[in-house]
Amino acid sequence: MPTTSAPDEHLRLEGIGVSFGAVNVIPSLDLSVRKGEMVAFLGPSGCGKTTTLRIIAGLNKPSRGSIMVGGRDITHLPIHDRDMGMVFQSYALFPHMDVSHNVQFGLQMRNVPAREAEKRAAQALEMVQLGHLAHRKPKELSGGQQQRVALARALVIEPSILLLDEPLSNLDAKLRDEMRVQIRALQQQSGITAVFVTHDQVEALSMCDRVVVMRGGHVEQFGTPTEVYERPATAFVANFVGRTNRLKGALTAEGILTGAGQQLRSATRLPAGAVDILVRPHRIRLQETGEADNKVQGTVSTITFIGDLVQYGVSVGGEEIVVEEATRRGRSPLAAGDSVTLGWSAEDTLIYPAGEK
Repeated sequence: MPTTSAPDEHLRLEGIGVSFGAVNVIPSLDLSVRKGEMVAFLGPSGCGKTTTLRIIAGLNKPSRGSIMVGGRDITHLPIHDRDMGMVFQSYALFPHMDVSHNVQFGLQMRNVPAREAEKRAAQALEMVQLGHLAHRKPKELSGGQQQRVALARALVIEPSILLLDEPLSNLDAKLRDEMRVQIRALQQQSGITAVFVTHDQVEALSMCDRVVVMRGGHVEQFGTPTEVYERPATAFVANFVGRTNRLKGALTAEGILTGAGQQLRSATRLPAGAVDILVRPHRIRLQETGEADNKVQGTVSTITFIGDLVQYGVSVGGEEIVVEEATRRGRSPLAAGDSVTLGWSAEDTLIYPAGEK
């Protein structure tokens, strides 16, 4: 039975399924996106995130289920009747057109008068700070500039929903950082509902109001970036979103006994039995001297310098625990073979049934 829509719901996927022959790529997916929010589909290759985006756009047809936008059923509408703007991974700009005419193209397809189309294209290009490049061809632009042209072309038609398919994957690291900020600012400025696909957790966490973590055609977790990172629903989410140490252990009435022979504390409510213990590297303190819920002794085995971080591999009872610390000028670094005490809180000790992947 369909569930009642939330008052601010704008996009709804209900029972969406995709089958290719006997293979269920997406068994059944239910999702609600609020008006004006930005939602990311995050997950590894083959998880179904791009297929879902293409179904929303109308590029693929679902085998079952329905798609509602603003209370209207668009499941079987053709692409051009869905009122959506899309930014592709490859940008898909027309090489023979200048920037202005690339942006005007969607308006022309909607029979907007030439003078009005030119005016709206100029406004869209000013919004993405490219008004001065209106008469250049795409080949004369940098990757970041081409990305902004594609974004202006999608926004100029004033779509009901903006769809972005891995929009930053072709940019270098520094430009990705800049474009993340710009795209998020434009989305908030325009108030448009936006959905985008990424395999990059930093993009998802930094740009979005909520994140859909997918695996094998299923939604593992749908929540705010803070919820997904701090309270991962499954071991898969904890491992995929952020870095973790994974230790084997057993949950007892007294606490958690790890394979390294250390008794740890956690806020878990799981029943007694074999468990996997996950702790994020940056939540562990080196050379712990104060009070800590969990303290273990170990020996530094490896040291990796990553500019803003130093990663220490610490051997604890035959298991390796990775610890991350921000680099600080003037601090004497640890050396391989040094003995250290590691400490972290019970709240940062994530516990899942053993073997959950």
